[in-house]
Amino acid sequence: MAGDVEAPQPTQPTDAQQRHEAQMLGYVLGLFFFYVLHDALQERAFRTPGFEFGWFMTAVEIGTMFVCALAWEGGLAALRRRREADETATPAAARNYLALLVFAIALSQGTGSVALQHVNYPVKVAFKSCKLVPTMAFSRYIVRDGKRYGVDDYAAALFMCVGLALLSAADLAAHAERDTQAAGLMLLVVAVCSDAVIPNLQEKLLRGLKLPLGSMVVLSNAGSFLVVLAFIAATGELGRAVAYLRVHQDAALWLLAQGLVGYAGLRCYLNVIRGLSGVAGVLATSARKVVTLVLSFILFKKPFTGSHATALAVLAVGVGLGIRAKHRKPR
Repeated sequence: MAGDVEAPQPTQPTDAQQRHEAQMLGYVLGLFFFYVLHDALQERAFRTPGFEFGWFMTAVEIGTMFVCALAWEGGLAALRRRREADETATPAAARNYLALLVFAIALSQGTGSVALQHVNYPVKVAFKSCKLVPTMAFSRYIVRDGKRYGVDDYAAALFMCVGLALLSAADLAAHAERDTQAAGLMLLVVAVCSDAVIPNLQEKLLRGLKLPLGSMVVLSNAGSFLVVLAFIAATGELGRAVAYLRVHQDAALWLLAQGLVGYAGLRCYLNVIRGLSGVAGVLATSARKVVTLVLSFILFKKPFTGSHATALAVLAVGVGLGIRAKHRKPR
């Protein structure tokens, strides 16, 4: 009839949208695979007898990432051309944010690695899973894109924090070396706060200032490597670690492999940030850390109690709520 009004037809995703979603899914799957392998290699390195060089491990990993990024980008000449072509961004602002990113990466990775000398690996992973809380807080002041967080976001953060507390308590009860736990937990607090700044700075550089991804990876890892290298040279850890690796050459292989798969995971992670957001990157890494926790108990035969199971379940609920909140938001 002439007076009838046709019901609106549901809009179908365009080919470009479908390609984008397929790419993001591929990057998320790659992030899971490479970062889970990275975490397993990191724990394996610390299980080499006598290995207690967390800052040196950080230097090797960041240095390997720098070399890989430089090779991927085609060398210094290609990097220079990229930087010269990117005059649309504010150079001073980009340099300032890059400087902050350099120190945040060095501090986050260094303190996180050193913490493994004091705490069990699952405690470190659980702490890192809870960086969603400070990431959400810092997002409003660094990215400044008007994002607002709903009930699901804050519920996810709450469950993650409760799961962290339960897992830490369970690990304390299962191990006798409690005197070293306090130092490890303090280092993890610093690592998590530093780590929460990183995705926001990366999002600001990639999406806000339009800095090419390759340029950001090369420059940030180069700067972080120099900072950590200067630190371990000043403290004497560099000399002790080199002497150790001369005797335990297998540990050097674990460190190199860790850096290589870490770079592959970083590329996937940064593409998720560029294609979605910094918070989306944190949610993806938080979800894969639940898998890492379970595999850590299975592969390395750690004591696993009912308290550990309860803590992991609460963490899983928090990660699930975070993913649900991200999925329900309009794109």
